[in-house]
Amino acid sequence: MKRIFVAGFLFGLCCQSLATASPISNSNYTQRFYLGAGAGDMFFRVGNNNYLSTGLGWPNDYYSANSISNQGYGFLAAGFAWERDSELLPIYSLGLRYMYVRNTSTSGYVEQYSMPEFKNYTYSYDTQILSLLAIAKANIVRWNWFMPYVLAGAGIATFGTSNYEEQPLGGVTPRVSPGFGDGSGNNFAYQVGVGFDIALLENLLINLEYDYINFGTISTGTGADYPTLTGTNYDNESLKNKIDATTLFVGLTYFVD
Repeated sequence: MKRIFVAGFLFGLCCQSLATASPISNSNYTQRFYLGAGAGDMFFRVGNNNYLSTGLGWPNDYYSANSISNQGYGFLAAGFAWERDSELLPIYSLGLRYMYVRNTSTSGYVEQYSMPEFKNYTYSYDTQILSLLAIAKANIVRWNWFMPYVLAGAGIATFGTSNYEEQPLGGVTPRVSPGFGDGSGNNFAYQVGVGFDIALLENLLINLEYDYINFGTISTGTGADYPTLTGTNYDNESLKNKIDATTLFVGLTYFVD
């Protein structure tokens, strides 16, 4: 509800300002430092199911990755923008974008020995993601106060995983949990997006943007050092899943003269 309220407030501010705001200055060529911030929703996808050993001569356990929760996120940005006195490619910019994503939860089923009739457990674990990307952005055309744009970025995503849990399904006797520990790491991440800017004031833009972001493969920590009846333990095993997402956000860009 809070994110919906903020988006509504910014949209109302935009409508109120369009009647009186002036388009961005049409100087021949201007370089300006900018600051940005925004918030939105991230719609995750998870892949890369896991097959973990159960011991010599035994089929692997199958950990399906069935779902991952969507979460809100926020970002801060800074960089330099170059403005041209032209309706085509009026503004292009280079900068950095730091993004924080709230904990998301990956969940699925455990099929012991990779046999559907032994789908005995559900599991879940949480993931926290931070990223720092270099962003290149180009406004394609200027229509009065409106400027559609494209962007691309690449950089580093830092992840942390925690809170592995599993639950037996009905009628199943609980086993000793693999107890996968907390994990962390850094991945190469990249982003592409489209959106449009609206000039609220000469130095202030509102941004509406849709993105695709790939965060790479995240992993839990290794499991418990507990020998099982089939002759294995989980102290050298972990769950690994690929994470990507599409996003929608509302942001503001302020040019510092």
